[in-house]
Amino acid sequence: MCGIVGILRCDGTRPHPGILRAMNDAVSHRGPDGQGLHIRDGVGLGHRRLSIIDLEGGVQPMSNENGDVWTTYNGEIYNFAELRETLLGSGHIFRTSCDTEVIVHAYEQWGPNCVERFRGMFAFAVADYRQRRLMLARDQLGIKPLCYRRGPGYVAFASELNALLPCEARFPSLRPESLEYYLRYRYIPAPDTIYQDVFKLPPATCMVFDFSGRVIEQREYWKLEFAPDERPTDEQWLEEFQHVLRESVRAHLVADVPFGAFLSGGVDSTLVVMEMSRLLERPVKAFSIGFEEEKYSELKFAREAADELGVELRSEVVRPDIGAVLDELFQHYGEPFADTSAVPTWCVSRLARTEVPMVLSGDGGDEAFGGYQRYETWMQTTFWGDLSKLLSHPRRAFKRILATLLGRTGDSLASWQESCIVAMRTRTRRNLWRPELRWLATHPCPAFVRAGQDATRSDRLARVQHLDIKTYLPGDILTKVDVASMCHGLEARTPLTDIRVMEFAARLPMRMRREAAAAAARRLKVLPKQALSRRFGNEFAYRSKQGFGIPETEWMRRGSPLRERFQDLVASPQFPLFDYFEADRVHSLLNQFDRNGRHAVNLWLLFGLGMWMERRQSRSLVKIAA
Repeated sequence: MCGIVGILRCDGTRPHPGILRAMNDAVSHRGPDGQGLHIRDGVGLGHRRLSIIDLEGGVQPMSNENGDVWTTYNGEIYNFAELRETLLGSGHIFRTSCDTEVIVHAYEQWGPNCVERFRGMFAFAVADYRQRRLMLARDQLGIKPLCYRRGPGYVAFASELNALLPCEARFPSLRPESLEYYLRYRYIPAPDTIYQDVFKLPPATCMVFDFSGRVIEQREYWKLEFAPDERPTDEQWLEEFQHVLRESVRAHLVADVPFGAFLSGGVDSTLVVMEMSRLLERPVKAFSIGFEEEKYSELKFAREAADELGVELRSEVVRPDIGAVLDELFQHYGEPFADTSAVPTWCVSRLARTEVPMVLSGDGGDEAFGGYQRYETWMQTTFWGDLSKLLSHPRRAFKRILATLLGRTGDSLASWQESCIVAMRTRTRRNLWRPELRWLATHPCPAFVRAGQDATRSDRLARVQHLDIKTYLPGDILTKVDVASMCHGLEARTPLTDIRVMEFAARLPMRMRREAAAAAARRLKVLPKQALSRRFGNEFAYRSKQGFGIPETEWMRRGSPLRERFQDLVASPQFPLFDYFEADRVHSLLNQFDRNGRHAVNLWLLFGLGMWMERRQSRSLVKIAA
């Protein structure tokens, strides 16, 4: 796990070493164990290393034996040993036992198509001096980040947005459309970023530039296809699930350093730790976070799981005096990001890094196996489902039924977004924007449009799972885990966010994703709960799902440190937030929150945006000596 940077000068002139060093320094927290630079012709590559495999031999940037193919790489290739044997059989010569060198020789052997053979989490660049081209690639599910910037006479790339800022003596311009996406989703979906001319490489994407900076290839090299298989019995599905999960956990345990696990006490993290305890001869070291507010805390379940599995558990309680934590988080995300679970993830990462440099986590299980309650809401959001709610919510149900009859809701992408995932409602956003920008409130997000087109052949539940896997999983969940863990130089691996696990889950028939005849709390995530119940019992496995967010309502009340910070941000009419939003609308949301507790989510979105803008205002670009 590392940080990577690079720059391609389109006229072939040598990249400025000071700029490359400044870019590399901006990701130093991602790689505390070493650094390296490579500059040749118009190409500069940088690397910061967190040593996990082949501690002595994995120095980067790394080349082949001829020095005409170089790579800088972040991540882990879990099938590198098998690929290495294949490449040795084809005559390639290896100097190390690390997975980085496998990328170099795999590129030599198969060119850009090499990425189709990798199983893992990765983002890398390859500079090919023979064919004079630069290749960028990102893993299939978007576990590891990669962004790039196109400027006058150059193309630059990096693991984090902040590392692209030293490329020029000016900040990139903000993109209003991206601010709108942030208010909708709490994050900005790829390929967009908060800046103009700066982009995220989407998951499962390979992009190739020639040395003049022209894009000669950009393609999606892998797609998840939902194809339900009705033939296996329920018992066969459960047996295969346990095998697939164990094999994935085993693959993710390959390391030359001590490791542990995040254990929230939820279904997914408990399953991962359960498999780790079966595979390892020593007790698993696990780490957990809780809150003083009991309804937000799963610590008691984490302790119950740890006791049952014989796990060494370390835990910590998060309290609302976390201003410094938020400052660091907003700095490292590089753009507005408002998933509140980033706070406990940052804290549990800090806790884990005191003992181990690598952990396994349970992220991805909800998307793969249908675990979110919003999926159940979506399955019930039909004409007949709305009709059944007439007695309890007649006005609301009547409006929905009328809209359905007119073809305005139902299975549409707009219906899914507005009813199940949008953080700030369309009407609130429209009223918040200044008049000249209100058109943004209904502006389609290209990432969701593309994902919706790809998902049209799936059943109703698989369709929204597919949308989450293409958007929410990489844009929110995996981004949160990557940034929060790498703040502390901690590698977080995700066995449930694995192409083998995802491809298995995409074969499940509807009955193995949703038990239609069961009680509401038991309808979702069928196989993981069945597997867990065999060890822990039904009461543990089938309890109501809890999120991993903070108690944002309590933390935003009058008198709290976060509320005082919020007041400081919105008190001045000159604050840049009001270049885009109506000040009176912001204050109206705050007043409504104080009266009835409404709009806590909206205030948190504005708080996150305000903190990011404040940090951007105070940030100075690195001045590079001529």
